[in-house]
Amino acid sequence: MSLVDRKNFWHIFLRVIGLFVVIFLAFQLADLAGENESVRTIVRNYGLVGIFMVSVLSGFNFVVPIPAVAFLPLFVASGLSFWPAIFVIALGVSLADSIAFLIGRVGRQIFHNPFEKKVFSKLEEIQKHYGVSPMGILFLFASLAPLPNEILLIPIGFLGYRFIKILPVLLAGNVAFNILYAYGVLSLFRIF
Repeated sequence: MSLVDRKNFWHIFLRVIGLFVVIFLAFQLADLAGENESVRTIVRNYGLVGIFMVSVLSGFNFVVPIPAVAFLPLFVASGLSFWPAIFVIALGVSLADSIAFLIGRVGRQIFHNPFEKKVFSKLEEIQKHYGVSPMGILFLFASLAPLPNEILLIPIGFLGYRFIKILPVLLAGNVAFNILYAYGVLSLFRIF
């Protein structure tokens, strides 16, 4: 294994360990919330608005690579309902993802040198050839891939797709991801 491969392996390994630590801490906070009225009161006071703000921040995956749904056990143990929390998290993440899409749209207007024009013409050729396919890919990516949605949204913004076409697909993908993640994490920690 080369030095770059080892470095990449350790980077991914540490991120996975970090994610498990955060999930473990979320469950510990949920247990604490079950026993401590002040923690439950804090979460209830901020409620769905607090969840929305946390999810917008976590939606910027490059800044905060921890999904807000990891804290779902804390939210539920504090008295908030499961389904509204899932949908509010999906809305917050979709708002953050929408900003990435808009960055792609603005980026298209900013870049004018010949290299970018070649890239844009190639992307437009792909768009013409495959049409709606990027929407299906975006849905699958947003709902299944544990990677930042910005990876696809910025190029889709460069392509000039309309936001009104992107938003329902993005929202549906984020709802699916959060449901799958929530049930997976909750089931994983029921084992322990």
